[in-house]
Amino acid sequence: MAAATLWLTRMSAADKIGQMTQLDISMVLADGCPLRIDDAKLRRQLRVHRLGSLLNSPFSGTDPRCGSSGWNASEWRATVEHVQAAAADEGLPPLIYGIDSVHGASYCRGATLLPQQLGLAASFDESLAAASGWLTGKDSRAAATPWMFAPILGVATHPLWPRVYETFGEDPLLVARMGAAVVEGMQRRGGEGEIPARAAACMKHFVGYSAPRNGHDREGAWLSRRELEQTYLPPFQAAVDAGVQSAMESYQEVNGEPVVGSAALLQGLLRERLGFEGLLV
Repeated sequence: MAAATLWLTRMSAADKIGQMTQLDISMVLADGCPLRIDDAKLRRQLRVHRLGSLLNSPFSGTDPRCGSSGWNASEWRATVEHVQAAAADEGLPPLIYGIDSVHGASYCRGATLLPQQLGLAASFDESLAAASGWLTGKDSRAAATPWMFAPILGVATHPLWPRVYETFGEDPLLVARMGAAVVEGMQRRGGEGEIPARAAACMKHFVGYSAPRNGHDREGAWLSRRELEQTYLPPFQAAVDAGVQSAMESYQEVNGEPVVGSAALLQGLLRERLGFEGLLV
């Protein structure tokens, strides 16, 4: 806390605004092979936008690139260390690196792959969920990507939605229990001499993302107050109670209002009602 306070006293208004800027890593990569950071592009973005975070993998959603299917932990660490050194040179605090480690650190070559959340939920085993969270945190932290965009806490109520397999299923109680266990595992503090595994979980997508009207991904949702309260909120409340450090809002609309611009959902409901005090992305 003291270090954060010191940074805030040093930062200009532009620096503080820039902390809300997050770029995809593809925007600072060099052309051609091997895949690597373009230092000139990176420093230009740091100077202009005063970046707060980066996300994603250059191998996301693509076939193998430059003869590889992904970076291993050492290659990830070297990349992130390059970014952090450049940020320090530009007078910025360390950037946060976020990535979709939903079923293990799946973007880190050589990491342990785990079941998708629906498969994990089929075990009905909260201790197993916590262990999967711990392992995901350990492998993600080893790759210098300590911010994980997981767990997914949408309750799967529309069978046509193409992301059902990424959820813990259709029962709000099971989703809440398994989600809270994963959060606990990801953020667990190790004892003396233990492998440093603690990383930041990110509950998503708040709220109603799993209930699209027509089943299409990112389609809007129409939810009655009762549906919202009884079905879609309990998993997020459980994650907040478990101490989740960050949250991601859904990128669609609920009842005709884009969630990203909804004071009622993000301030009134998430912050004030659920008591969430962490980072919102």
